[in-house]
Amino acid sequence: MSDNTEATTYAGKVIIGLTGNIATGKSAVMRLAHDYGALTIDADKIVHELMDNDATMQAAIAVAFGSEVRREDGRIDRKKLGEIAFADPTALQDLEAMTHPAVGKEVDARILASKQDIIFIEAIKLLEGHLRDICHQIWVTRCSPQRQLERLRVCRGMETEVAAVRIKAQPSQEEKVAQSDVLIDTNGLMKDTEAQFDIAWARLPDPATAEPMNRLPLPDESGQNSTKPLTARQASPKAAAPKKAESEIPPPRLQPSDRPEDLQVRRARPSDIPSILLLIQKATDGKVQMKRADLLMALSERGYFIGQVGAEISTVMGYNIDSQVARIDEIYIHPLEMATQTGKAVLEDIEISAATHMGQIIVAFLPQDAPAPIHELFAAEHYVPMPFEEMAKGWQTAIEESQTEGTDTLVRLLRDTRAG
Repeated sequence: MSDNTEATTYAGKVIIGLTGNIATGKSAVMRLAHDYGALTIDADKIVHELMDNDATMQAAIAVAFGSEVRREDGRIDRKKLGEIAFADPTALQDLEAMTHPAVGKEVDARILASKQDIIFIEAIKLLEGHLRDICHQIWVTRCSPQRQLERLRVCRGMETEVAAVRIKAQPSQEEKVAQSDVLIDTNGLMKDTEAQFDIAWARLPDPATAEPMNRLPLPDESGQNSTKPLTARQASPKAAAPKKAESEIPPPRLQPSDRPEDLQVRRARPSDIPSILLLIQKATDGKVQMKRADLLMALSERGYFIGQVGAEISTVMGYNIDSQVARIDEIYIHPLEMATQTGKAVLEDIEISAATHMGQIIVAFLPQDAPAPIHELFAAEHYVPMPFEEMAKGWQTAIEESQTEGTDTLVRLLRDTRAG
């Protein structure tokens, strides 16, 4: 935790508020901000963390909305809660009144603890609450309803009818656009979004001279929420080996190791799609077949790290970080001998990125039939099995939300936030 808790302002920080309707490209903009070195905070994900981890919040919601919204393990069933809250404006206001103070407290803590001087905060209700008051600029993403529909179908797997209902249920995009300082139109290709982002980024105020924003109003001591984790659930993903002693786990990497001059690690671009598709074909012997359109859409919603020697791409790994839990999936290396070269370099850069952005752990989802060189690569980079019941609640939730069938989890511990 930062030692700036007595500060009255966020001096030396430029804070950007990002909002927009569902599937309008907010995730792509947040990923670009992350790639450019900003701290990215998803306020809506913090609400989910509270509902999963905060026993006091869980109890209060159960009292207000009925015990049926609380699962046996204590977590809030967001689907059931949503059916109640979104059907009654008064109920929704009550829910927001319960959660917003705790969200503000967490956002405040992350800003103060961060070393980054540019902060991006994403929130659906950004314009309706106190978060707006701490922002130097408001950015809004916009696209056509048809584009929204495509993203919900391809990237989130929604049925067309369900996606259409979600889109129509939201207020007009123009209400947010009218209040924006920066408008990002995401109807085009990812390169078009990047071009708009580059222009807006270049025009950001200088953090050293920007007006210090007053800190968010925080709940008084009697209104603070507990964040102690609940008893862990017993269901456990498959573990492959005993847990490595914590004393043996090195601190997070902050610099890459020495590399050959022609070895490069970078984020994937749309122009890399043909090479990525070819690599996937080779690495899986044709078992995994991805369409160009699907990969293009995926690139707009998440990140991929590429490792190459010269012009030859030999490693691709999917990567994202959310709620301080970084995730690695879609691991493709060919030929396998490159695991110790480009594979190692990609994992190093992922670790540096996750540590820089306050990540607590990196979870790698390895296919159960992954070849030995890939298992050896992750073991060499200090990825180890961790019993599910020993994980912090937020880590468990991240795994449950992200793990796909046929994969095992390995964990690289960066910052141990567990009590005791």
